[in-house]
Amino acid sequence: MMLIFIFSTDWFAAPNTSSFFTPLLSWLIPGAAPEFIQIIHTALRKLGHWSEYFILANLLGRACQRQWPKQTRQGRFTTSVIIATLYAITDEWHQSFVPNRSASAIDVTIDASGAICGTIWTLYRERNFACRDIAQQVAKKT
Repeated sequence: MMLIFIFSTDWFAAPNTSSFFTPLLSWLIPGAAPEFIQIIHTALRKLGHWSEYFILANLLGRACQRQWPKQTRQGRFTTSVIIATLYAITDEWHQSFVPNRSASAIDVTIDASGAICGTIWTLYRERNFACRDIAQQVAKKT
């Protein structure tokens, strides 16, 4: 959450990240129109939103499993998504006070979708590990 907070500061505002990404993208895609480079830059920034909340929800799901081992999978899913989405809302509120940043409901939606996908991925991996462990136990007994 602290890393997300830092990414929400003026250091990572679009004008500042474009000074890095515009030359890099122009080098990677020679001859690309500036408008196309701007679209790619914006897409990378939105992917950053999605990715950081994917990771946050994954970590929250694991923390919920350790903190409340008797909580159901659905409970962990709900708890992780709610906490991540509430943090996304407060993060956008924080950005409303930062120069060169603005609050956006679209960003909250992107963040929440990253949290949902991160939680689903965590639960899927958890289920696969449980199935693998059961299969190994059965194999040892035979």
